[in-house]
Amino acid sequence: MTTKIRNVTAVLSLLAVLGGAALWFMGGEGALVNFETGFFSAVLVLAASGFGYWQMVQGSAESTPHHDLPDETERIEDRFGLWEEDLSETEPEDVSRLLKEERKRSKKGRRDFKTFLKTTKPALSLYRFGAYAVLVYAVFKLISAEAFEPVYYLIGAGAAPLGTAVTLWLMNRS
Repeated sequence: MTTKIRNVTAVLSLLAVLGGAALWFMGGEGALVNFETGFFSAVLVLAASGFGYWQMVQGSAESTPHHDLPDETERIEDRFGLWEEDLSETEPEDVSRLLKEERKRSKKGRRDFKTFLKTTKPALSLYRFGAYAVLVYAVFKLISAEAFEPVYYLIGAGAAPLGTAVTLWLMNRS
């Protein structure tokens, strides 16, 4: 794991220097500032997302699963719950009681709010909120300084995840 982090860090550092230099020669100081701002904002978001995910995996490895959802293969094989109940030969005495039981059984498969919060824990990470706040603040700061050039900013913001993805793909391939 640390080898992957080192390799990704090295590639991103090289990409920041080479990409910034190339855009500085092509577009000047404004292009360099926008590229580096977008690049480092995106790196911060990637790092915060990765760290939040790592914490979730570490926490769930030490405890029971973080959700109480049914197994997906069982749900697909028995989509309508035909094999769950004990089939008896007797006829139902009261149709309204049968409908109430079926409604209760169908509600059991739904996700409640507590389950929703448990499964969305990585998306609600404070690290990610902080990283996105820095990203938004950087854009507003560039706009207020009248130095925002969206093309160069988007090149920088796209280079970070693309560089990370290519590096990890090449590492897993070999």
